[in-house]
Amino acid sequence: MRRRKNTTNKIIKRRILLFFIMSMIVFGGLIYKIYSITILKNDEYKSKIASQSTETIKLNSGRGLIYDRNNILLTDKENKKVLLVPKDVVSGNFKTVSLIKEATNLSEKEIYKAVQEQISSQIIEIEIDKVDKSKVDELKKNNILVKEKTLRYSENNLLTHLLGYIKKSDNIGVSGIEKSMNDELKNSNSEYVSVFKAGTNNSGLTYLKGSVEEVNSSEDDKNLKLTIDSKIQSKVEKIMDEVENPSAVVISDVKSGEILAMCSRPNFEQNDISSYAKSNNGELQNRALGVTYPPGSVFKLVVLFAALNNNIIDENYVHTCTGSIAVSSKGDVLNCNNSTVHGVETLSDAVANSCNTAFYDIAKRTGEDKIFEAIKTLHLDEKVDIGIDEEKNSKIPNNISLSNLAIGQANMEFTPLQINQITQAIANNGTYNPLYIYDSLVDDSMKSIKTYKTNKKSEIISPYTMTRIKEMMKQVSKNGTAKLLSDLKGGCGVKTGTAQSSSNGNKISHGWITGFYPEDNPKYAITIIIEGTKEESKSAIPTFKEICENLK
Repeated sequence: MRRRKNTTNKIIKRRILLFFIMSMIVFGGLIYKIYSITILKNDEYKSKIASQSTETIKLNSGRGLIYDRNNILLTDKENKKVLLVPKDVVSGNFKTVSLIKEATNLSEKEIYKAVQEQISSQIIEIEIDKVDKSKVDELKKNNILVKEKTLRYSENNLLTHLLGYIKKSDNIGVSGIEKSMNDELKNSNSEYVSVFKAGTNNSGLTYLKGSVEEVNSSEDDKNLKLTIDSKIQSKVEKIMDEVENPSAVVISDVKSGEILAMCSRPNFEQNDISSYAKSNNGELQNRALGVTYPPGSVFKLVVLFAALNNNIIDENYVHTCTGSIAVSSKGDVLNCNNSTVHGVETLSDAVANSCNTAFYDIAKRTGEDKIFEAIKTLHLDEKVDIGIDEEKNSKIPNNISLSNLAIGQANMEFTPLQINQITQAIANNGTYNPLYIYDSLVDDSMKSIKTYKTNKKSEIISPYTMTRIKEMMKQVSKNGTAKLLSDLKGGCGVKTGTAQSSSNGNKISHGWITGFYPEDNPKYAITIIIEGTKEESKSAIPTFKEICENLK
C-alpha cells in the first residue's frame, strides 16, 4: 500500500515538474517575442506600421552624393518639377482642379490622366514644366506641394561604368561605386513627402487622412568625393564617343596615383538598365578594369625591364633584324610585323620599332624565370585594387612559349588599369604610387568625415632601370611605331601594341597604347585600348594624340 502511495507521489511530482518546465518554456518564448518585437525587430515593425499608415513619394534617391575632385557633382545633377497632390484633395473637387489648372497650365484631361494612372496611390505625382509663383501658397493651403525631384542619373551622365547603377526597387547598388560603397552611400540625403492615411506620426501629432508631411536630409548625411576630374572626364568621353569600336581609357596622375579619368565604350543609360538584358554588346562591362586583354607589344616593357634590371643587356646591345627568326628546332618562325626587315638596331631602335625578333633574342638571353619575376616586381600579378567589385586580375599561364612571352601574345592577359599602373611607375622614374579612386567621405558642407588610403604602399622600383625605359619610350613617339605623335606639343613617351585575339571564332586584333604626357616632368599616365572587330582593327595612336591635345 505504501509502495503504491510513493509511486503516486512520484508521478504527481513529475507532472508538476513537467508543468513547471513547460510553463518556463512558454514564458521564456513570450519574453523573447516581446524582446524581439521591441528591440531586435523594432525598426522592421516600425517600417511595416509606417507603410500601412503612410504613403511616401521620394524626392531623390536617398543616397549620398558623389563629387569629383573639385567638388563638382557627378550624380544628382538633374531636377524636374513635380506637383504632389493627395488623391482625396483632387478627387471630385472641381475647385482644386481649377486651381491646379490656373497654377500650372495643365489641362483637366492631363490632371485626370495622372490620377487614373496612379489610382492606387494616395499621392498623385504630376510632372510640370512651370508653375505660377503667385499660386504656390494657395496650393500649399490645399495640401498640394510644388517640389523639385532630383534624379540620381541624368541622360548625359559622366563616368557611368565607374559609378555603376542602383536597383530602384530597394535602392541598393548593383555595380560600380554604387555597389562597392553601398554601405557608405545608402540612407543619406533622404528627401520625401508622406501622406498620412490615419492616426498619428512619430511626434504624436494627429494627422487627418490626406494630410502631408515633408522630410528633408539630416546632419548625419554622408557624401563621397572621388579623385576624378570631371572636366578631363568630359573631354575624354566626347573623344571616345567618336571611336566606333569597343574601347577603354584610363588616365592617372603620375605623381600621386590619383585616377583622373576612366572611360569604357559602348556606353549605357543608367535609367534604363532593363533594355540591355538581351544585348551581346557588353554595354554594362567596364572594360577599363573588368575585362582582361592580351597585352601585345606593350608587354615588351616588362621584358625590357627584366633584361636591364638583371644586367643581361644595356644600351650597347645591337641586333640585326632580318624580318623573322627561328624559335624552335621544328622550324617555327617568329616574324616582325608585316615581315618588316629592320636591319641593324640599337636597343633604343628595337624598342622604337617594336621589333619582334630583337625582343625574342632579348627574352631568350633573359630567361622565362626573370621575366616572371619582373611581372611580380611590377605588380602585374595582382589587381590594382581600387575598391571596385568588378575589377579583374591578370591571367598569367604557367606554361607559355618564350616566343609568345617575348611579345605579349597567347593567353596572357591584363586589364587596362594594370597597364596604366606600370606606366605610372615608369613615368615617375620608378616611384610606384598605387592608383586610387576614392578621396574622402564628406558631409553636406564638404567637410571631411573620413579620408581614404589605398591598401598598398608606395615603393621605389629600380629607378635607374625605369628612367632608361622612360627615355626609350620617348623615342617611340619621335621615330618609332608612334611617330604620328612626333609633332605633339610638349612631347610624350609611349609604347604601342597590337594584341591578337578572337571573337566568336573570328581572328581580331586590339590596338594598345600606353604612355605619359608631356615628355618632361610628365603629369599624366594614359592607357588606351581599342578592340578589334572582324571587320576592322584600329590604332589607338590618333586617340592618344587627341586626348593629349585636350589636356592642355
